Amino acid sequence: MAALMLPPRSGPALGTLLRPLCSWADGLLHSMAQPGTWDRFYTQQDTAGTPSHFNWFFDYTAISGLLLPALRGCGPPEPNPSPTRVLDVGCGTSDLGLGLYQDSPHPVHISCVDVSPVAIRSLHRLLQEVPPPRHPLSQLHLHVADATDLERGGFGDGNFHLVLDKGTCDSLLRCPQGPGQAGRLVAECLRVLRPGGSLLQFSDEDPDARVPFLEQAAGPGVTVQEVGHIGGMCYYVYTLCRPAPETPTIGALN
Repeated sequence: MAALMLPPRSGPALGTLLRPLCSWADGLLHSMAQPGTWDRFYTQQDTAGTPSHFNWFFDYTAISGLLLPALRGCGPPEPNPSPTRVLDVGCGTSDLGLGLYQDSPHPVHISCVDVSPVAIRSLHRLLQEVPPPRHPLSQLHLHVADATDLERGGFGDGNFHLVLDKGTCDSLLRCPQGPGQAGRLVAECLRVLRPGGSLLQFSDEDPDARVPFLEQAAGPGVTVQEVGHIGGMCYYVYTLCRPAPETPTIGALN
């Protein structure tokens, strides 16, 4: 299972870090916003013929202790048996969605979305190899769709309790055309959240840079938590919530 840390926007050249994994890494930085880039990238990762997970930053086990409580915190209230709906944007061949699908003791319906059909095909093959989920009602679905235009992919308003972004916003922010597309990504993630739902962005970017971007894209209310140091890098989770509708007070009803 491979993992890659992205550099800060002001940090070392991404091409230098990708060169051991990708023969055309020097040109990757300028085309990370192009769908064909990722087809080519994941095709090269799959040259051995046996698909394997490729994780940006870290794998599922590194953050499972944070994700599982978050899953329950934003899902339907107990004892409601309906599943928690989760969207993983820009999933690639990460084990994030599959890990939640397998581990959650409560029913989850997880949708993994990526713009690359090559990545989705590889992830589908990996899905065939995993054991059944912990909860028999859990489901995992794979979709080829652009996370900056989820509506075109068939994702309507208010469908999900939780949206996960591990490295997708970062990859957009690190390419020349990226900031505008990264803003559209954030807007789409918030649009598909149910009232009271949360968007979790996992990133190695310092809060001094990420929080102003998120506040510009989505408004105030961004919270930050340090995930920890993994592979010598400090990672953070940035949380944005879609406000729940206010409940009228008794006085307001009279």
